Amino acid sequence: MAKAISNIERHIPSPEEVRDQAISQVLDAVSENHQALLTLLDIVKELQEIGVLDIVQGALKNRRDIGVIAVTQLNKPGMHHIMKNGMTAMQFLAKLQPEKIAGLLDAVDHGLERLTDTQNNKPIGLFGMGKAMMEPDVTLALGSMINFLRGMGEGMKNADKPVH
Repeated sequence: MAKAISNIERHIPSPEEVRDQAISQVLDAVSENHQALLTLLDIVKELQEIGVLDIVQGALKNRRDIGVIAVTQLNKPGMHHIMKNGMTAMQFLAKLQPEKIAGLLDAVDHGLERLTDTQNNKPIGLFGMGKAMMEPDVTLALGSMINFLRGMGEGMKNADKPVH
């Protein structure tokens, strides 16, 4: 019959062996990822040259003071409204379609150019306004503004209705 195992010898590595194994693992990782490490070091060098690392280091060393200042500023009465308004504005901007806004802003830019190119600063009389109302560009712009006002009115009417 076989003899029962009554003594188990465990190998406990010495601190030197643990250190050597850790160094070996680090060197293996450096060897496998040397290109990424070189890129990272280049980025860190650039950040150091432009002073970003000094700023970050200063902010980290003074984080408690900066935190106190930030909380004090956030607790001012109007700040809550500013933050809510900022979030509402961001939600509004997210709803807008970039192509439509680009076209509209181009039209506004063209209108501003016409406004500043006006060499004759004489006011337009009633007859001149009536005559301008017959121009296709003016009727297009007025029609667009009327449609805008209609849509805005519909939106205001819907905002007054409770949401169920």
